[in-house]
Amino acid sequence: MESPPILEKKRYHDLDALRATAMLLGILLHGVISFMGEKYWPIQDTQSPYWEVPAEIHEAGAVIGMELPEEFSPYKFVFMQAIHGFRMPLFFVVSGFFAAMLWRQRGMKEMLKHRAKRILLPLFTLGAVMIIATWIAMITGGLLANMGGKANKGSPSDLWSSAEQGDVEGIYRALKSGTDINAKNKEGQSALSLAVFWRQKDAVKALLEKEADINSSNGSDQNTPLHMATFVADAELVELLLEYGANPLAKNTRNETPLAVVRGEWSSELEGVYKFIGGLTKREFDMERIKRERLRVRDILVNDQRVIRQEDTASTEPERNEKKEFPGGEQFRQYYEDLPNWAKPISWIIGGVIGAIWAGSMVPAFHHLWFLFYLMIIILLFALVMWIAKKWKFRAWADWTIKMPLCLLWLFPLTFIAQVTMWQSFGPDTHTGPIPWPPKVLYYAIFFGFGALCHGRDVFEERLGKYWWLSFLIAVPVLLVGVGFLETRNVQLGTQLSQGNFKPIVISHLIASACIVLYCWLVIFGFIGVFRQFFSGENKTIRYLSDSSYWLYVAHMPLMMFLQGLVAPWAMSSLVKFLLVCGVTVGLLLLMYEYVIRYTFVGTMLNGKRTREPTAS
Repeated sequence: MESPPILEKKRYHDLDALRATAMLLGILLHGVISFMGEKYWPIQDTQSPYWEVPAEIHEAGAVIGMELPEEFSPYKFVFMQAIHGFRMPLFFVVSGFFAAMLWRQRGMKEMLKHRAKRILLPLFTLGAVMIIATWIAMITGGLLANMGGKANKGSPSDLWSSAEQGDVEGIYRALKSGTDINAKNKEGQSALSLAVFWRQKDAVKALLEKEADINSSNGSDQNTPLHMATFVADAELVELLLEYGANPLAKNTRNETPLAVVRGEWSSELEGVYKFIGGLTKREFDMERIKRERLRVRDILVNDQRVIRQEDTASTEPERNEKKEFPGGEQFRQYYEDLPNWAKPISWIIGGVIGAIWAGSMVPAFHHLWFLFYLMIIILLFALVMWIAKKWKFRAWADWTIKMPLCLLWLFPLTFIAQVTMWQSFGPDTHTGPIPWPPKVLYYAIFFGFGALCHGRDVFEERLGKYWWLSFLIAVPVLLVGVGFLETRNVQLGTQLSQGNFKPIVISHLIASACIVLYCWLVIFGFIGVFRQFFSGENKTIRYLSDSSYWLYVAHMPLMMFLQGLVAPWAMSSLVKFLLVCGVTVGLLLLMYEYVIRYTFVGTMLNGKRTREPTAS
């Protein structure tokens, strides 16, 4: 491939605005997470709306094999699924386009120098300050949320947290405010079930005295509180629940009674179950206590008259199923045993290396600025590919490779391979550590590479995204089906994995991944088309917002987390609080950009030198 020609410089106002939009959507996404009840976010708002999934949707989903949850978060659907599914891939497409433009205009060496100034320098200077400030704001915001939550007596969402913490007064305040004592959180757990799981005996007794449903079914496995008390091997709780009328013959989705939970002997597989559940709930179980108390719990249940009456007809199936409780344990152990002896140590080495890389990729070193780290890695890969292409004199790709829908013939399978490795959400996984996660590098490199291919081609500027309205129209049902099968997969992880049944989980994951990939590309093409049609001309306001978006994104997290903690206990609409947090964050940072950043060395580092326009006399 010959050296690129020096092309006439052109300002792509539409792509500038599109790149800025991707960043600003990220601010909205971070602003709403505290209202979604996601455990990984450090600040949890008291107002986290969840809507019930209509029965009609359940029935329609069941026709095509979906197992949908009982309720969903509208915020999660709009932001963590509909927006997260395309936002960052769109950013990398535009970044690839502009990287190719710089390469063609200035050459590879100057392109790399320019990108180092705009990406690496901000990441390790301003970005480092903001990451440290984010951790401080995270702690401060969490303290504000907790202190405010205690002062805000009677908040309905306090019931579950009070049950977990054993706060009897908090339970009484929540119930006095009108909270349904049997209300369930997004995992399907009632307050009584939570109190039992965390062995908060006073809270359990308080809830029982207030007539909580003692035989309610909870979670994906539909365990009763007695199942839970048996699992945590708390004999006092088992006796208390039986005294209040708990049904020892109740069965969960695995057809197990509470007695089945403690029927088998202690084993490494069973210990693995406790470690797995402990990891999910961030709780460390006392294994020695559980091993000791299981026998006492078993005796209590065996001596219960209702259990005795069914002993003669009790099935031995629960005992056989107990061996399958560890997620995939028996299957994976069998696979390992089937390996030749020479391959077993190699499998441990390979697994250890992959585990170490994965763990290193998850360390939150770069926090919300991880994308700058990955972008620079991909730019270096782009330079390497261009050097190889020049050395081997590869011919330019044909125009059909970026035409819609022909481009999907290669874009879809490549992106699908990368997407299948991701499990976190509807869209790409988030890895913020200093060790790059290879599948994620591949994933974003595909989008970056497509953007680079588009530069300098008439077919891109004249054809791609021309039918943007059709792309959006097709994307809607693809999104709904994809989200449905993603939720199905998550439900099946609780109901099927524990039984060693991988097939339905794999099928749901593959269908969801295919929908995620198709949705992502459709929306990207749609946005390229709509921005070209409506934002291709110069507009000073949009140009200003485009320039400021880099600063807004880099600096928003500390202020936003502080504000989220401040408003978390307020008893007002979650939508009002969300708009308030985002509005104040963006407003204050825009003021800072105008008077502290834009015309200083910081603004030059982010966007190049800007000169203040003289005011009219």
